[in-house]
Amino acid sequence: MGIISAFQRMSVDELRAEVITLLKDAYADGRITVETLERRLKNATVAEDKEKLLSLIADIPAPRGSGDQKEDDRYEREDRPWLINTRVPREKQSFFALLGGSNRNGRWQPAKQIHTLSLLGGVHLDFREAEFPRTGVHITAGCILGGLDIIVPPGINADVSGIPLLGGMENKAGAGDDGAPTLTVRGVAILGGVTVKRKELKSPSKRKGRRSRR
Repeated sequence: MGIISAFQRMSVDELRAEVITLLKDAYADGRITVETLERRLKNATVAEDKEKLLSLIADIPAPRGSGDQKEDDRYEREDRPWLINTRVPREKQSFFALLGGSNRNGRWQPAKQIHTLSLLGGVHLDFREAEFPRTGVHITAGCILGGLDIIVPPGINADVSGIPLLGGMENKAGAGDDGAPTLTVRGVAILGGVTVKRKELKSPSKRKGRRSRR
């Protein structure tokens, strides 16, 4: 209630500046998407009353406290063999390999939708330390005289299908755990191939950020 009272005491221009700052902070923390940020910044610049300005931030989740973040971070890493992105994931991401290779591994946050193109080259995506969107990852793949190799951690579901023309699409990972995110691959392989396989981390106890239970 205190913060609302403080907002009400501000002038419209002061409140507008505060709302814009809060929107930018929410985007930086991953609590809103870039599309939401852009739309609400435009609305904030033309809003003429406090109610409209306050409505732009009313549904944004509060920032997580440092203690809460650590507890949730520990839960995500220790109780499950896969990692979850607790922020707002990107919508789209692309990887291209033209007469060469494109690799992504280590700790990263994949988008909900990934597009890959392998033309006389190869794309290698290692999801063992990736922080999955809760809704999973959908990959649209194009392989022409090239390949797409994907590694998933234990537990993650894998669903692979497409059109292999003198090529192949292999799902060596298969079903994972109930409630785990699903990595879906759809695409075309022409004189090339898509392979999804499951692997353990070489040294899971050394995973960055992981804490041991006491």
